[in-house]
Amino acid sequence: MPLTFAGHEVDLRRQELRRDGSRVHVEPQVFDLLVHLLRHRDRVVSKDELLDEIWSGRIVSEAALSSRINAARKAVGDDGERQSLIKTIHKRGFRFVGEVMELPEEAVPDPAPAEMPVAAVVAAEPSPRPSVVVLPFANHSAEPDSDYFSYGLTEDIIRLLARHRWMDVLSRHTAAAFRGRDVDSREIGATFGVRYLVHGSVAKRGDHVRLAADLVSCESGRQLWSETYDLALADVLDVQRAMSEQIAAAIEPELARLEREAAARRPPVNLGAWDCYQRGLFHLWGFTQPGMAEAETMFRRAISLDPTFARAHGGLAYVLLQEAVVDGPGEREARIDEALRLSRSAVALDNQDCMNLCVLGRVHAFRHDYEEAIALLAEAVALNPSFAQAHYALGCTMIWSGRPREGMVHIDRAAELSPRDPHLSSFHAARALAHIDLDELAEAVDYARRATRVPNAKSWPHMMLTASLGLMERREEASRALAGLLEKAPGYTLSAARADFFFCAEQGLIDRCLDGLRHAGLDDGPAAGL
Repeated sequence: MPLTFAGHEVDLRRQELRRDGSRVHVEPQVFDLLVHLLRHRDRVVSKDELLDEIWSGRIVSEAALSSRINAARKAVGDDGERQSLIKTIHKRGFRFVGEVMELPEEAVPDPAPAEMPVAAVVAAEPSPRPSVVVLPFANHSAEPDSDYFSYGLTEDIIRLLARHRWMDVLSRHTAAAFRGRDVDSREIGATFGVRYLVHGSVAKRGDHVRLAADLVSCESGRQLWSETYDLALADVLDVQRAMSEQIAAAIEPELARLEREAAARRPPVNLGAWDCYQRGLFHLWGFTQPGMAEAETMFRRAISLDPTFARAHGGLAYVLLQEAVVDGPGEREARIDEALRLSRSAVALDNQDCMNLCVLGRVHAFRHDYEEAIALLAEAVALNPSFAQAHYALGCTMIWSGRPREGMVHIDRAAELSPRDPHLSSFHAARALAHIDLDELAEAVDYARRATRVPNAKSWPHMMLTASLGLMERREEASRALAGLLEKAPGYTLSAARADFFFCAEQGLIDRCLDGLRHAGLDDGPAAGL
């Protein structure tokens, strides 16, 4: 039966919200939340009830609930200050306080097609976010009292995956019914409406433990990723925490890659904001200049389709930072300024997303505002300890601001968490720069060589190798390294190299690298940019 209030109509049969006869576009979860409040307008609805009802047992933060409440208020012309329709009851929950009338079906006319805004039609079909369920890890241990270990590991993996706010992760209670049962992944997918399944096993033998984890497609039943870990069981809680971080860190980029590739395969018509965002990531991680341009286009399109999509703002800010590095000094300041505005918007829209905090932290680092950058990046790491990009960005910022030893700890953690990361070459190159700062030139050469061997390595790792060998006065090797640098960046000069250290405030470190390049035979000249 349709419900009317304050010039609005909620049509339960058509699942529509209308204002003055015209359809108002709302996200499905926002609509469900509004309907639940309307149906129970005679009482206060608790936060826990809304979380159980709207998210069906999935783990979400209170920030997500607040976001949906704000969206529901906005959809019906209310806001958090007036609370004329949806009122917050302190420490109890929410209540719909507007006057509501129930109309018979025939009293509600169909809206005329001409009254439906075009923008609403385009945005009315958003792509659903990827969802994953983690089954309780099977305990294959000989000791019967060791269930706590597999239970705790499952809990930790769910908790860490849930911190990646671009995906939905079901709670452990949801999957408890399948504990110890041999059930086809496609049946589980159909039962819970999820795309991916994580399962595994734990086997303790004396003072050693073996962990196995698998990522499976619930649509095809195909195994997408699998890994086995063998380690000493010195401190059971430390091992549990370390393994859950390692497994979550390995699964998240695999899911992200699958989503990017799926979005890239979809026809480029009627793409929703989520598809545009995923296509942007697909082009971004190729780290080519044409790819960057396409990524920028996709992120801007995602924002135009959904201005409240926080990650799209963050993705566009990240592209602009990459372009500020790659395109040289000409447009650098303007790109960084726009990246600052966008990353601030991303954090304002969702300040619990570690990716948004990470991008904003990187922008501040590029502006030499290292104290603020380190605070933001440390917060991103605290929100999600298995997020390799935050560790990498924090490590770089510490190196650039004269704290190389501390920086290397985070660079190493990033490489440990994400050994196949698209930034792996940059991980090694950052470590090489830290060793140059510490005058540990043999180690700098070692890490620079590792960086140049990564298939997608750009010119920066070759510059680190050339500078390190030049400082060691290994002239023949330095000459070969310089040839590799000039192959990646034809016409490169000392002036260009100086400009490329724009993010670093340690003048002594910059001068040291330039001395190494000079000893290797790099000429001076007008700035060309990497």
